[in-house]
Amino acid sequence: MKNLFLATCFAAGVTVAPVAVAGPGDGAYSHAMMARATTLTRALAQHVHFNEAQYLAVKQLHLNMLTERRDLEIILNGASAEERDTQLAQAQQRYETELAGILQPQQLIAYQNLRTNFTAHRLK
Repeated sequence: MKNLFLATCFAAGVTVAPVAVAGPGDGAYSHAMMARATTLTRALAQHVHFNEAQYLAVKQLHLNMLTERRDLEIILNGASAEERDTQLAQAQQRYETELAGILQPQQLIAYQNLRTNFTAHRLK
């Protein structure tokens, strides 16, 4: 009886797949969303130089922003253009506020200059 119990425990232990240790947020986002957040963060990091902690915080902020925008698009499907614009503007403002909390003053100035130049370029 003891041998049967040990054999069963051993078989159960062998057949259980090992669980990988996941970082915060791993698996909660699609591969495409992770790739987009990485691309956004790297592009921003080329102009606003981050330390490692800031890079990770900004990448998480981008993931949050992309998720929120996706959710708003789903929720506001069929809503008026004014309603969508208002909700998206509020989401953008939250992003800007959170980013300002992560960046140092010199980095924030570099970001604002980048944003101004990008917007001016897009309008031409």
